[in-house]
Amino acid sequence: MDKQFKFTDARIRALPANPTAASSTDLEVSDTEITGLKCLSGKTGKKRFLLRYIIDGRKRSIGLGRFPEVDVATARSAAQRCRRMLAQGQDPKEEQLAAKQRPTVSAFFWDTFLPLQKKHKKSWNRDAQRFRDHVEPCLGSVVYEELRAGQVQQLQLKLNSPADDRPALSEATCNRVLAVLKTMGQVAVRLDVIPTNEAMKIRQLRENNARTRFLSTQEMKDLIRVARAHENPFIGGFVALLAITGCRNSEIRTAKWANLNLPERSLFVPYTKNGKGRVVYLSDLAIDILDNVPKVPGNPYIFVGRKPGRPLSNCRKSFRRLLLQAGIKDVDNVVLHTLRHSVASNLVSAGCSIYDVKAQLAHESLQSTQRYAKLTVERQRDTSEKLSQLVQ
Repeated sequence: MDKQFKFTDARIRALPANPTAASSTDLEVSDTEITGLKCLSGKTGKKRFLLRYIIDGRKRSIGLGRFPEVDVATARSAAQRCRRMLAQGQDPKEEQLAAKQRPTVSAFFWDTFLPLQKKHKKSWNRDAQRFRDHVEPCLGSVVYEELRAGQVQQLQLKLNSPADDRPALSEATCNRVLAVLKTMGQVAVRLDVIPTNEAMKIRQLRENNARTRFLSTQEMKDLIRVARAHENPFIGGFVALLAITGCRNSEIRTAKWANLNLPERSLFVPYTKNGKGRVVYLSDLAIDILDNVPKVPGNPYIFVGRKPGRPLSNCRKSFRRLLLQAGIKDVDNVVLHTLRHSVASNLVSAGCSIYDVKAQLAHESLQSTQRYAKLTVERQRDTSEKLSQLVQ
């Protein structure tokens, strides 16, 4: 077999695997066009390019990529770049090692940042989706320490503008993408991967999609009533329990019988949004609702879904029907999370302290609770009347 020939994609593709009985690991052939350019074919038939060279009296080699991901033209181009570096007294192998120590934005996200997020953040998969869909196509190949605030700003503007294949992303979505870059930058600075967090220089967009709608106590009563009468006890019980506890959707949807302590009248939530477990104390009404939810053999969840062994997944359509049955208006502005807003607002309007509401919702800070706790019109009018009486 001729081991020196002019490389072409066809001839490299036809190159046989190294015989399994051969003493060497790879079958090596040389290109007649570029001195030192080799193609190695392993015993499994996998092929790779490398460049062999001598610098300072030492024999060295540098990998140029696997075939067919790297074709002959690309391998030759890479080999020529290495040859030019050698002519200037630079060792391409050293440059390659230095480049590996300077990760791209994508390399740092997938190799370092995301594995750390998986240990500390329950919703890490959302960060992965936002990075993969919105950041990586634009900034993924940039060497991280060379990333500049202007590039991040251009990404934000691009996402917030319509494209040929999609409408403009909302301000809230753009801000969540920016938040990923800011958090990633904080980790990178702490690990000395980059000197400064350039993403922190970019301001968030003003969001105009904040929900102000919440259900009054009467609307909540009507919703609980129709939910408890729903033909599906799992959907009905789920909605009713959300309405009287103020828990997050995921906390109730994934609740298990094993975490329910009826003697103590409590439900343990092992993992919340902030990464901590907590105990939800159950009222008489909550206990009554749970008493009417049947246990399904082989399924550990209280509110089971259609798939065996799994909890409820998506009941938005059923929730909308329940709202209509309860006579609630403006249902387009009411979502499951509105129930959490409503619990906070009604508790504050009933005279509960903001600290009690914070404990009920399991917030880490009062600022989060204050965002949820909107006073009813009646409570605000009552406050105005009290103020008038003080100054009369």
